Amino acid sequence: MRRGRAIALSLLVLAGAATLLYLLVRSGQQSAVKQAAVAGDGRRAGQPPVAGSSMSAALRDHAGVPRTADTAHSFTHRLRCVQLRFFYGRLAPPDALALLCEGNLLAALKILAPLAEAGDRHAINVLFGVRIACDSKPSPTSNRGIMVALAQKNGASSETVQRLDDLLAEEELDPTADELEGCRRIAMETMKLQPAVVRQFTDTLGRVEPKDRGQSELDVKIEYDRKMLVAGDADGEAGLATELLQKGSPEGQREAMALLREAAKTLPSAKTELAQCLLKGCPTPEPDPTEAHQLLMDAASAGDLAALRILAGPLYPSVPHLDPNVPAPERYAWSQFLQRLNEEGCFGPSGYATWAILPGSAPDPLAMSPAESAAAQARSAALLAAQLNKTRALLGCD
Repeated sequence: MRRGRAIALSLLVLAGAATLLYLLVRSGQQSAVKQAAVAGDGRRAGQPPVAGSSMSAALRDHAGVPRTADTAHSFTHRLRCVQLRFFYGRLAPPDALALLCEGNLLAALKILAPLAEAGDRHAINVLFGVRIACDSKPSPTSNRGIMVALAQKNGASSETVQRLDDLLAEEELDPTADELEGCRRIAMETMKLQPAVVRQFTDTLGRVEPKDRGQSELDVKIEYDRKMLVAGDADGEAGLATELLQKGSPEGQREAMALLREAAKTLPSAKTELAQCLLKGCPTPEPDPTEAHQLLMDAASAGDLAALRILAGPLYPSVPHLDPNVPAPERYAWSQFLQRLNEEGCFGPSGYATWAILPGSAPDPLAMSPAESAAAQARSAALLAAQLNKTRALLGCD
């Protein structure tokens, strides 16, 4: 899937409520995906940058960068597969996920369609997620040159700039005939599934109208996800917890904390969300920074980007730390760890593009005391040696 779709995938929410939202307000969702995917939208293949502009100059400046052994295709393929694994890895069967990674939508559909027609919520969510990606439309204008120029301006290496341009160039390509046919067949399948999905939704709620009198959309999501929750479904537990925390009532916070503790046994993102609650002190006013820090380290070691970002510190010095208790040497070590994962494309197309353009700042060992600087270098070396390859394997970027 090209033309900005891989980048747009980062914006999909794959909870059961997202499928219903697609069915009930499809046009609004497509608009949101289209607007949010502007960073990946692009000029169609063969349409050159404007001569003499900063865009064409940016492309000229790095045109002669030699390729490494990690070719353009293999690296962009890695980015795409990492993104798909992040969103669908816990939902799609491994063979279907591998086919999606290769862009073989028709073969993946043969595996997913029978599961979805049998009522498998995970397969249904994957199909509707892919359909939303298929439905996203590219912008008639290209941001490729601007993004490349920003990456250069902000200090990206020649290799990073070249990889970014390769990624954006691939995103601009028209879909192949097989991709178009795959998208068409998936659209037909989701249309066939739509009545059953809506019927399941209304049957679960026990009424035809989605909203009871006085209910908000969030209330409906909470009610539906609570009724559909299956014991041991960490993704369902974490999703419901997020909704309850968003609602913000004391009762909801208590229920959310219990759900997060269960989900955190297997789901790194749940560890991060639980840690953020503990840092703030929800549901009681007493924070627990010690447990929160351990949860963040566990989640970061598993490759959770939010946890890594908290431990490494905010992108810019003006932004306050979510966990101000992390010592400077520790923060430096995690920032170097995150840097290496970003270099290897471990967070997919959107993550790579964002990092290349807005790399942010990292703690400077030269600004530390000699003792702190030595500790920072030692901790960074130890963390990279002990954990980097394990985390890359977990994220699929090894």
